[in-house]
Amino acid sequence: MRLTFFIVSWLAQRLPPQELVTLSAGIWPIMWQRIPKEQRVDFLKSAADNYINVFLSGLSHRERVDLMNALLPIAAREFPLAEMDFLSAFAEPGERYQPDYAE
Repeated sequence: MRLTFFIVSWLAQRLPPQELVTLSAGIWPIMWQRIPKEQRVDFLKSAADNYINVFLSGLSHRERVDLMNALLPIAAREFPLAEMDFLSAFAEPGERYQPDYAE
């Protein structure tokens, strides 16, 4: 596993951004097939919870707003919104948006 991580890290540091996107797009379907169906929801929740900050780091408030506005139509298309329980999902205050950047 260490060797695999080293190779992937080495590639990620050296490939141009578009090649990284192309590589990721090709790897995700293969990886997704390897994850057992009963573990996929937990995998996605864990990935979002643990790594969303990595994907959003360096984005300004405006970029985050633009990103969310772009993602909402995709979410509306892909998720059964009529069955979503937004009141339960947001019933407790929990962690709210706290910018970690300087505008």
